[in-house]
Amino acid sequence: MRTPSLITLAILILAGMMPLSLQADYLKNTDFKEGSQCWRGDGQAVFLRPDGTEGAEGDKGVIPVLKITLSRSQPRCVYQEFPTKDAPGKLHIRVEAFASADFKRSSRSSAYQMDDYMPITDFMIRSMPDYDDKTSDLKPGEWVTVDSKWEALTPADNRAVYFFVPPGEGKVYIKNPSVTP
Repeated sequence: MRTPSLITLAILILAGMMPLSLQADYLKNTDFKEGSQCWRGDGQAVFLRPDGTEGAEGDKGVIPVLKITLSRSQPRCVYQEFPTKDAPGKLHIRVEAFASADFKRSSRSSAYQMDDYMPITDFMIRSMPDYDDKTSDLKPGEWVTVDSKWEALTPADNRAVYFFVPPGEGKVYIKNPSVTP
């Protein structure tokens, strides 16, 4: 079998006939330049200064992020649904999370009881519909990269990625979320 020429590959890509697995990222608006568009849940688009305080667009050094304010009584999350008709056998999910200086997760185990179980942790990624979870501790005032690879996924036309924060006090900011095959 001959390998396709570059021109043939370009035509197939432009015509949408190549599988989505060549796509760089399944998620939309990962730089939050369009606010919280495409993101659902408890997040709010804000600008974060290098010192970890919130600023305004145009301030020196600010970056757009999604802010999740912790609730005293229940976990909070932001999520995005995305099509995966190409049925990838694996996903690589990555995000950077920043806990505010006053971040403190609740020590009351009853605050973690909910329909969508969240373990007692600082931060969690959940891949749906498989309920694959990756937890991480956060360091207040520092960016932490949470990275996970999942294989042998249940075939699904649509999937979702959730970023959970625990009950407690403070805020968690996220940047650079990505989901790639």
